[in-house]
Amino acid sequence: MRKVVVLSKEPNAFGYETEIFKQFTDVDFIISPATLENEVIEAIQDAEVVLFTATKMNERVINSLKKCKLIIRYGIGYDNVDLTAAANRGIYVCNAPNYGVIDVAEHALSLILATAKKTLNMHMRAQNGSWGPGNSAPFYRLAGKTIGFVGFGNIGRALCKMTNGLSMKPVVYDPFVSDEIISEYGAEKSSLEDLFKNSDFVSLHLPLNEKTRHSIGKELLTKMKKTAILINTSRGPIINENELIDILDQGLIAGVGLDVFENETIPLDERLTKSPRAVLTPHVAWNTDVAVTAIHEEVGDNVARYLKGERPHSIVNKL
Repeated sequence: MRKVVVLSKEPNAFGYETEIFKQFTDVDFIISPATLENEVIEAIQDAEVVLFTATKMNERVINSLKKCKLIIRYGIGYDNVDLTAAANRGIYVCNAPNYGVIDVAEHALSLILATAKKTLNMHMRAQNGSWGPGNSAPFYRLAGKTIGFVGFGNIGRALCKMTNGLSMKPVVYDPFVSDEIISEYGAEKSSLEDLFKNSDFVSLHLPLNEKTRHSIGKELLTKMKKTAILINTSRGPIINENELIDILDQGLIAGVGLDVFENETIPLDERLTKSPRAVLTPHVAWNTDVAVTAIHEEVGDNVARYLKGERPHSIVNKL
């Protein structure tokens, strides 16, 4: 039997995959709750296909695989996979790049609106029976404001369409995207430094790798306007969080809207959680009614494609 193993503690979440894999009489679909590295190795060592979300698929884990030909992550990012180790073993690594594009873009827009209109602060004033804006600075009108996109992949482009509808002015830094595509979205190409200097909102849409880790820190943040707002729905470690908090504390930027954080296994710094300049959500931008279903369909269909002998979609390790 060919073995497909998904690493998850939610055994009831894989109804779609269970049904679609029934067409393959030689496939055994197993849901394993393994989380510790040795447990993971034991659970997947004989698997031909491994599906996962948060598990660290490091070199040791990948080198323990005896039969594996395909690894797929439930999600867009794949920074928890050793791509080189997988490529050396001839194992395809795929992600799910399409299921949550609109959802994450919508969430980024919600953070832009919440920070610009000081929604949480006004919610608390209303709860306390306080009317009017109090001592709060005026809200921001979005029309006419410049929004800078650092990274201009599918999510950045989807968000750009939304902010274009609000009459915002887009500028883009992405050396991997052509001038033609940037122009197609009504945006202007910018250097990274100029983008931080000139934007009223900066929205981050970068993958996490060694080049992007801590790429957003004091050097760039101090170039922002004091009235500017930083939005991040991509990966937390892209930002040097301590340096961001210091700058926020000093009032050098107007605010932040964050869905991702540098370390999501420990409580957040109180200087961030108690800051009136911060709107925070717990890495949930993808979590919509449509996307929760779509991710299982996207991954399940890609596995079925491979099991039929076809080349899988969305290969990220260049095999």
